Amino acid sequence: MTQTPRLASSNRRRLVTFLAGVALIAAVAAPSAAQRVKMATLSPTGSPWDTILKKMGTSWEQGTDERVTLDIYAGSVAGDEADILRKMKIGQYHAGALSVAGLVDIDKAFTVFEVPLFFASFEEMMHVLNGMAPTLDKKLDEGGFVRLAWGYVGWVYFFTTSPVHTVADMQELKIFSLAGDEALWEWWRRNGFQPVSLASTDILTGLQTGMVDAISVPPLYAMQTQYFKRAPYMADMGLAPMMGAVILSKRAFNRMSEADRKVVLEAGREAEKRVMEQIPPLDETAIKMMSANGLTVTEIENTEHAKDWQTKAEDFAANMRGDIVPADIFDEALRLRDQFRAQNQASGSSQ
Repeated sequence: MTQTPRLASSNRRRLVTFLAGVALIAAVAAPSAAQRVKMATLSPTGSPWDTILKKMGTSWEQGTDERVTLDIYAGSVAGDEADILRKMKIGQYHAGALSVAGLVDIDKAFTVFEVPLFFASFEEMMHVLNGMAPTLDKKLDEGGFVRLAWGYVGWVYFFTTSPVHTVADMQELKIFSLAGDEALWEWWRRNGFQPVSLASTDILTGLQTGMVDAISVPPLYAMQTQYFKRAPYMADMGLAPMMGAVILSKRAFNRMSEADRKVVLEAGREAEKRVMEQIPPLDETAIKMMSANGLTVTEIENTEHAKDWQTKAEDFAANMRGDIVPADIFDEALRLRDQFRAQNQASGSSQ
């Protein structure tokens, strides 16, 4: 029997309604698509930082029922830190574990952690970092990133191809200067040094070919990368703490559910805690291990040359304020640093 047009139309509407309901139920019941986060870092595979990042990834996977997973591209696979940031901005990578050298490409505020001899201890640096965290997080947010964790690479020392005791000794050497940081390169040159602009991924080649004679890196990193075998002298005057951060693009973060974001952020804070507990003591361990394998530590701190280095560092800091480091950032860091020193002096602490 042939249906009337009116009845056929009614049946079609019921069918459409039924199918729409089925689709809605299926959409609600189906698990959300897995989000694979690709993270790049210069930290070598198997290094303490790499291990900590992998633990963070495991926490993401377990805490989100595998909705968020982490793939780590360690070493120089993604290029130097400027390359990593560029690739994050176009979505090739979603996250990065960067040192301050990379963070300054997001905002110049981070240059305050490059001022030589500005901090006297790790604890002093952490006091300043924690005090400035809201400001620095805002800078990252404006750049399109979310901070998952602060990082720490170690205390920076000069590693050289020949012994260095005096400022004049250092002025005889070709010093690695990070490509793209023209202001710092100009400061070195203007003050009688010989800076050579290279990408961080070219440091080893630079040492092998004689393009550079001096680099400034933390002992643990020098050991992990084997730089010390090409630059077997370390000046014992620590220059600055090398901080860093693990960052995620806001685009990737915003694609996550609110519950998954919470897991990702909490795992990041746990990773930060591990870094701050595990990395600082490894500086001394790395120095001892390298010393047993050919490294010579040259003394500066307790010699008559120490004052000349301090004077040069103070000149460096004075020139950096407003030129390399934004004046308001420099002044706030100085206020927090002096606050820490006053508090510890009052309590009789040696920190």
